[in-house]
Amino acid sequence: MKKIALIACSKKKLGADCPDRKFKSQDIYTGNTFKKSKAAYKSRFGCEDFHILSAKYNLLDKDEEIPYYDMYLGHQSSEYKKEWAETVLAKLRGKYDLKDTVFYIFGGRDYYKDLLPHLNCVVFGYISSGCIDLDSPKEFRNGGK
Repeated sequence: MKKIALIACSKKKLGADCPDRKFKSQDIYTGNTFKKSKAAYKSRFGCEDFHILSAKYNLLDKDEEIPYYDMYLGHQSSEYKKEWAETVLAKLRGKYDLKDTVFYIFGGRDYYKDLLPHLNCVVFGYISSGCIDLDSPKEFRNGGK
């Protein structure tokens, strides 16, 4: 089975001082949790590749270029979050056989809760300090524990 990482974006980003400049999505996010997840997805969990879950752009390929933005999925309406998840799922279906892929999701609840019913996934949520918990994954098979 194929393993693909989905890493949530971070509030800290490059480009706040130059909003017209574009950066590769794998480089623009500079938050500690993003960096830790990016460092662990392959070496620690054996994922073949990764994409980024962006509050504004939904699913990003790691080499896709984007400008700075300031948006948090948790601050959006439930309708926005559902549409966001549908767009993410549509893009994933265009790239992968969802039945033959396990997605390793690194991010907070808002970034995975509407994806769970549709994916085989391993979720790494946040601990109380706001940092990603790489030691306590939760596994879901098409939404079921």
